Amino acid sequence: MRASHPVWRDPLTGSAHVFRYHDLLHVLSTPEVYGSDFTGVMPPPDPSAPNFVEGVLTMIDPPRHGKLRRLVSQAFTPRVITALEPRIIQLTKDLLDTVAGQDEFDLVAVLAHPLPVIVIAEMLGIPAEDRELFRAWGEALLSTNYELETGEVPDNSALPPDVVAQLTEMRDYLLRHVDLHRRDPRDNLTSRLAFAEVDGDRLTDQEIVSFLNFLLLAGHLTTSLLMGNSLLCFAEAPEAEAAARVNRALIPGAIEEVLRFKPPVVMQARLTTVDTVLAGVELPARTPVMGWPMSGNRDERQYASPSSFDITRNPNPHLTFGHGIHFCIGAPLGRMEARSVLNELFDRYRSIEIGEPRYYDRSPDVFGVKALPVTVKRS
Repeated sequence: MRASHPVWRDPLTGSAHVFRYHDLLHVLSTPEVYGSDFTGVMPPPDPSAPNFVEGVLTMIDPPRHGKLRRLVSQAFTPRVITALEPRIIQLTKDLLDTVAGQDEFDLVAVLAHPLPVIVIAEMLGIPAEDRELFRAWGEALLSTNYELETGEVPDNSALPPDVVAQLTEMRDYLLRHVDLHRRDPRDNLTSRLAFAEVDGDRLTDQEIVSFLNFLLLAGHLTTSLLMGNSLLCFAEAPEAEAAARVNRALIPGAIEEVLRFKPPVVMQARLTTVDTVLAGVELPARTPVMGWPMSGNRDERQYASPSSFDITRNPNPHLTFGHGIHFCIGAPLGRMEARSVLNELFDRYRSIEIGEPRYYDRSPDVFGVKALPVTVKRS
């Protein structure tokens, strides 16, 4: 597609799919033409299901986007993230201590899932011991993406009752925590959001719940996927793992290469706000535009040997975290967590062999594993 149809209009849905790096970069860098607010074209939400769209940073355009982002960014400043590092390192050690005598375990269940959940829950002031609830709710949200046969278009039918029940449970849980923090303010992001004002108006409960839902799920799922994808990449390139074990200074570059090579999020959606032309293809206003960083990250026009996993690649300006005003606010935190995990795994185990991965195969916009059995040999 990069060679023959770098921008392709789907005749069934009218959406445009973007595959080349520099076209993607243009889309992500031009929010006045490629907006993120889909509320005018999305079908009405299932009336029986909670609405988790209102107030989500990734689906808001300027000027409100900038104001809301500034509220959340207070929790993700370099100073705050640096202060979290000792806690993240200790949590990593504690979680791996739970399988200290075992040679086989599921890396996702033991470490890749609970670590980022605990970290983001502590930042939000939400009990980390409820992490299995968070995982169940995340699975419910992901299950709303359905597998379709080629040529089919989603029929926008109502969500399954069990999914609606899970999402309702999550909304009610988060609403209770918003109310708790209003009555008893604490030093965390939920309390700050509960009392924050934008343009003189307090955020609505629904906006705060959408914020918390987004941060809770995006903050743990993508980082969990990154950790699993790192092990998958090293399994395919054992010489890269050997080099990183010997020279830990290579680990940050290795994480960037994992993000390029096996990105946790493979698609980023936009909506044209005006008539425009991209790579010679006319895109009328209100055209959904699906950018594919998994393709752009391997564009031969941007990268030398793009199909090679090279942890010394520099520069490595991948698009996995987005670009421009919607650049992932949690990127520094995700990188730090992945770095802590790899260092601790390499310290503890002289070898890590992966078994049969179990992927998120019903969710076309994410790539990674929900289970990753490993066999380890201790150092």
